[in-house]
Formats: sequence, C-alpha cells, structure tokens
Amino acid sequence: MPALRTLRLAASVLLLAIAFASDLLTGSEVASSLFYVVAILFGAWFVDQRAGQLLALLSVLCWWMAYRLAAKPFTHASTLYWNLLAEMAIYLIVAVAVAQTRLTLERLRATARQLAAARDALDHETRAVGDLQREMLPQEAPELPGYAWDTTYLTSTRAGGDYYDFLRAPDGRIAIVVADATGHGAPAAVLMAMFRVLLHAAPLGATPEALLARLNAQLAGTLVPGRFVTACIATLDPASGRLEYSLAGHPPPLLVRHATRAVVQLDLCGGPPLGLLTSTTFERGTARLEPGDTLVLHTDGITEAMDATQALFGDTRFREALARADGQGPAAMRESVLAALDGHRRGAPLDDDLSLLLLRRCGA
Repeated sequence: MPALRTLRLAASVLLLAIAFASDLLTGSEVASSLFYVVAILFGAWFVDQRAGQLLALLSVLCWWMAYRLAAKPFTHASTLYWNLLAEMAIYLIVAVAVAQTRLTLERLRATARQLAAARDALDHETRAVGDLQREMLPQEAPELPGYAWDTTYLTSTRAGGDYYDFLRAPDGRIAIVVADATGHGAPAAVLMAMFRVLLHAAPLGATPEALLARLNAQLAGTLVPGRFVTACIATLDPASGRLEYSLAGHPPPLLVRHATRAVVQLDLCGGPPLGLLTSTTFERGTARLEPGDTLVLHTDGITEAMDATQALFGDTRFREALARADGQGPAAMRESVLAALDGHRRGAPLDDDLSLLLLRRCGA
C-alpha cells in the first residue's frame, strides 16, 4: 500500500527531526545516539531496509550538524572522525539487523500460514478417508431371531485400520469378521478397504479357515514389507448356537458364560497374520453359545489402551468389566466396558483403533 508506506516514511523523518532537536538541545560532547536509533528502528521495521539505511546516513549527518551547531569541538580532530565512523557503523548495523529480523519473521509467518493451510487440507482429506471408511462398515447388524447385537468402532485418528463385517451364507449361517490393519490413519484405512473388497469377493459359505487362506493368498506379495492384517472370522449357526472360528494373528474371541458368570477365552486356533507368508494354512476352532451367553470379538485397541503412565488396560481388566456387566443387555455391557476403559485411561488419548462386537444369545 503506497499511501501507508509514504505515511510511515514521513513518520520516520519526523522521528529523525525530533532526534536531531533533542541532540542539539543536550549540547553534550558525546552524541545522543539513542535518539537517532529510534528513527532508524522505526524506518527499518515499518518501511524497509533501504529506508533504514537512508535514515542511518541522515542520522550521521544530523549528528555532525548538531556537533557543529553546538560549537564544542573535541580535544583532538581524530576523535570527531572516529565518532563519525562509529555512529555510522552502529546505525547501519541496526538498520540492516532490524530489517532482516522483520523479513525473517515475515518468512516464518508465511511458512506458518502455508503449514496451517497444508495441515487443514491434510486434515480434510483424512476426514474424508475416515468418512468413506465408516460408510464401508455395516450400517446395522443383521437381524437374528433370538440374538441381540451391539457394535463399537472408535479410531485413534480421523481414519482407522479396524474393520468388522457380517456375511450371511445361503444356509442361514452368518460369518462375523473382525480385522485390524497395521498402522493408523489413511494408510491403514486404505489397507482395510482392500481387505473389504477381497472379503466380499469370496464365495459365501466358505469355512472360516478356508476364507482366511484365500484372503492371505491374495494379500501376500501385494502388501509392502511390514504391512499385514490380523483377522478373526467366526461362523455362527443361529439355530444351534454352534460357532466355528479361525484366527489370523488376532486376539481370540471371548465367551461370557451366563450360567457360571465366567469369561472364557476360546482356544487360539488359526495361523499367522494375513499378508506375511505366501502360503500357509489355518486351523479351525469350535464353541457353542448357550442361552444367556455373550460372544465378544474385539481388536487389541481395547487391551492395549494405556493410561498416562503407559500401563495397559490389559486382558484382566477387560474380562473383569465383561463379568461385571453379565446379565445386562449388550448395549449396557458395552457401556460398562467403555466406562472401565475410560476410567483406566483418565483422559489419555487412544493409541490404537478400537472395535468391540457383542452378540448375546437370548433365552436365559
């Protein structure tokens, strides 16, 4: 803005005139340098470096004129020259230093604005990825007469690497899938999207271990080193309550036995995480849901949640929370578990994504 620049330059000249008058009125043999420095500082900061340097030269001239008008010569002529050189050096250094400091601050502010804009854009993109990922999750659990569901999905960032799904076989059985991709954020969400596409392309009715073997063969060799997916696939026959399951490096399901109020961990049957080995086999485990029992499938974001001292929530606290909530509905059981988790964390952020699926067989 030329008008503002002109106004500031005029203000600098006015300050210089005031400094000259003050120097003249003091009448001291030593120059009142601070009077001139104020004008130089103002010009160098609010106008530019060239204005500051010009004011520095004018300040030296004003100092010399004040000396001449005061008519109080130095003892030696050389003292005048040394004072002139010293004043000029000081004024020019001040002008350059102040102007460069201002330019540096302006660059830092511009960089900060660019970083903020980039951060906002990245946050917007990550939110979009997270929204898209949530849209890929089932909007509601399937209707199962005699059973009640509850699901929880929390991410540690805008987008997460956890995933759950339900696949209904032609014979009425239902496959429950819970998976966890390595990492967090957008990369994990992209990996989960790949997993979902492969999962829905698989033939319906496949056994859990066969489905995991198929998924592993498709992911192996495709993922970059260090990337993999853990998964649990459990197939339920609603009529009998029979459960067949297989694990790919994933935490085993839990059963909350209503008759004994015990929380039982199912056997560790399965194989390694998906995508690590090109050829592997998976084992199958079996269990049965009796009336009143609750099947619990989860990711390790629950048990590995930490408080401020890095203490894990752990399997013991998780099972205790489930046991205390036995007899309540799945929604109340979920609230009890999350309340215990929040009480342990005490405000500490989630370090990992968290998924929790509860399936209660009614009738007890």
